[in-house]
Amino acid sequence: MSVSTKLFSDQMMTRFSKINEEVQLRQTKISTGRDITEASEQPIKAVKLSALEESLTQLEGFQRNVGTAQQRLSLSDVILTSADDILAQLRERAIAVNTDTVSDVDIAAFQVEVSNMREALVGLANTRTTDGQALFGGYSTDIVPFVQDAAGRIQYHGDGGAHTLAASATVRLPTSMNGAEAFMQVKTDDGIFSIFDIVDSFDAALATRTSTTDSLSADAQDGLSLSFSGDRIPRDLSFTLSGPKGEVTILAREVVGGSHERLLLAINAQSAETGVAASINVETGRLELTADSGEIQLSGLQVEGVSLASRMPPFTITTDGEPPKTMVPEVQMLDRQLAKIVKAGQDIAVSRTTIGARMQRADAQEETLQAWSVAIETDVNDLGAADLEKIITELQTLLVTRDATRQAYSRIVQGSLFDFLK
Repeated sequence: MSVSTKLFSDQMMTRFSKINEEVQLRQTKISTGRDITEASEQPIKAVKLSALEESLTQLEGFQRNVGTAQQRLSLSDVILTSADDILAQLRERAIAVNTDTVSDVDIAAFQVEVSNMREALVGLANTRTTDGQALFGGYSTDIVPFVQDAAGRIQYHGDGGAHTLAASATVRLPTSMNGAEAFMQVKTDDGIFSIFDIVDSFDAALATRTSTTDSLSADAQDGLSLSFSGDRIPRDLSFTLSGPKGEVTILAREVVGGSHERLLLAINAQSAETGVAASINVETGRLELTADSGEIQLSGLQVEGVSLASRMPPFTITTDGEPPKTMVPEVQMLDRQLAKIVKAGQDIAVSRTTIGARMQRADAQEETLQAWSVAIETDVNDLGAADLEKIITELQTLLVTRDATRQAYSRIVQGSLFDFLK
């Protein structure tokens, strides 16, 4: 069968094109290091490889989340460490002010320091991450979580949520702790308070140190003329009353500020044990305490609902002496502040322990993800890595074949077939 020149040329061009495609395919495999460049080459193998690569991509996302969690947890630990340092300084000041050698100048200096420490604590609690999220806001990461209200108290505006990030298909890692856990739930003997309230209480106790007392006393012949100040909410009130016959705890129920009736009844109910009698001065409205001999003393005042010191104590018992003395609830005194500050420090230590445990969990998850990643990368390499030595040999063979074919074709098209056969 005769073959036309045009048909021969078309066949050779097709052959050259296929050889070039094979050359380009092998060059691509060499440059990428992959045996499969198109799914159509090896469909089943390509599907397996695609699934492995998808898993690897997902793992990379989990690893980024773990890295973010580690950064946030590390920042939380730094912040809580700084807060712990501040509370340690407050403990030192609380110990110092309860010594006999402290002076008024020292107290004034301590007040300035405590005020600055309080502001520093608020700043630490409102720390934001590098991407602008509130570290201790819980789920509310776009707000300022700790804000001072009109009364001067620090309020938490965040929530109790635990911010987490996915670290695997089944594991979520906490990235910090909410502000309520970290700063607002210090358990003390007098109740649960925020760290800021405890610092404010210490500051208030410093401010009222010289103007208040925790006890009142007078000779029986002079007696005690007292005035109780409080609010209009009925509250239980107790104190220790000592007289010539003995000492008892007086409990007066539902006392209202400005009224002495219930105090009078409670004191007179114990007159047989104390030797102290109470009466109300009609002209002044003050509560008068008298005894036949010895000394009358009041101490240990406690008022229902009052657990912290205040700069302007609303509940007081005042004498009419010169100068008058003002007795305040025990919680107002400086010696009651140290225990609360110690508890605040312990609470911060627990929070740091919690953060440390979460950091360890994140580190362990990072190691697990790294192990998974290595295993999948190994499978990907085994399945999709090109045999470079074999492919280079094939490429060289194709290049030699292409060059030889081109030379032969050139000679054929330059003359007749008869000339080529001679």
